[in-house]
Amino acid sequence: MPEELVRLRAEHRQVRDLLVLIQELTSGAVRSESVGDLFSRAFPTLLRCLPFDVAAAVMLEQNLDLYFTTRSGAGSLVNDRLVRKIRQTLESLIPVSFATTEVVVKSELHDLPAADVPGDRLEHCAYALVEQGSRTTGLVLLCRGGAPFTEGERQVVAIFSTQVSMLLDTIHARERIVNLAATDDLTGIWNKRYFRRQLPQEMERSRTFNVPLSLLMFDIDDFKLINDSFGHVVGDVVLSELSGAVRSMLRPTDVLARFGGDEFAIILPHTDSAGAVAVAERLLEVVRSLTIPTDEEGAIRCSVSVGIAEFRREDQFSNDLTRRADERMYVAKRQGKNRYTA
Repeated sequence: MPEELVRLRAEHRQVRDLLVLIQELTSGAVRSESVGDLFSRAFPTLLRCLPFDVAAAVMLEQNLDLYFTTRSGAGSLVNDRLVRKIRQTLESLIPVSFATTEVVVKSELHDLPAADVPGDRLEHCAYALVEQGSRTTGLVLLCRGGAPFTEGERQVVAIFSTQVSMLLDTIHARERIVNLAATDDLTGIWNKRYFRRQLPQEMERSRTFNVPLSLLMFDIDDFKLINDSFGHVVGDVVLSELSGAVRSMLRPTDVLARFGGDEFAIILPHTDSAGAVAVAERLLEVVRSLTIPTDEEGAIRCSVSVGIAEFRREDQFSNDLTRRADERMYVAKRQGKNRYTA
């Protein structure tokens, strides 16, 4: 009878912990403004239900977007070996190769309470897929040393993953509403408001993870002449067609925004100055090849002038980076247009 009582109390404690987990996750999602924010709140909550040393969330976007949370002092475990483990786990669950899919670390936190666990803290893993509707959108992976994960703990991970799936739906719905206010009505790309919000975040990510970041500023050469010659309706068509052509040549992680009038900006994460020059050359070629028909059975061909600036660690504000790119764009104008200056 005492053994049965111990078992019942353990089961009761597990059910109670799960209910608390779900309640706290739901409360946290209300305050979470992004996917990274959600996991930064969710993993500490999960730690109260089961011990782990490293938690990883992988979202299957165009890249493998990774969100890490570890115990204090366990940051060194976020390494190439862990990334390989993530790829292998995904491939064992989904019949797709992830060997060459680019990895983008979106968040890496080391703020969970420290634990003195001997040995390799990647020894044991528990995982569950994140499913949204009929689509697999990610993976939750926990690693620890010491005792292997029990079947009950693996069930907790599965419940956690299911709850995360529902919370992601809420965040994505909220993001869609916010993005409506951050989209340019004419071109459908991001507007200046979104650009001003996004660039400081990318600069901080570049500073924190020591990865390159570049910014392109460009505008349409002699756009006033196009408006004066063909009218503002045709001018709007030029802006819209050019935006679509430029957007199609960029990576999903790049940010194309209408900065104002006929001036545009492109944020290029994980891109140094050489990579930005390559983008600028493709941009010039794409715009040169663009042909926009007019009512008079003619066609408009246009060009752009581009300024390139790479993020420097001494850049304190987004205006520092924007100003350098803008100044170089006007240098390209003075040098004859239809070119870039880096």
